[in-house]
Amino acid sequence: MIRSTDYLSATTLSKKTSATLDALANGDTDKLIILKNNTPKAVLLSMESYEAMEQEMEDLRLMALAMARLDSFNEKKALSHDFILEKFGA
Repeated sequence: MIRSTDYLSATTLSKKTSATLDALANGDTDKLIILKNNTPKAVLLSMESYEAMEQEMEDLRLMALAMARLDSFNEKKALSHDFILEKFGA
């Protein structure tokens, strides 16, 4: 949910860059929507939020890949686990 405190003008950001970055780093806020002329122009995230978003995107990408592979899976062409162990001597 976006709160009114999540918005910050570009002017305020330029004047209070250090305090803004500290607020993100300390967890006082996890994201800020930067406004220029009262229009959203950018989003500033804490590293923790950014890394969590990156991880979630990677998880979703891998899930989509796994689902696509399941759709094209042909059991007749599959090799058993025992066959692979025997063939490669593991």
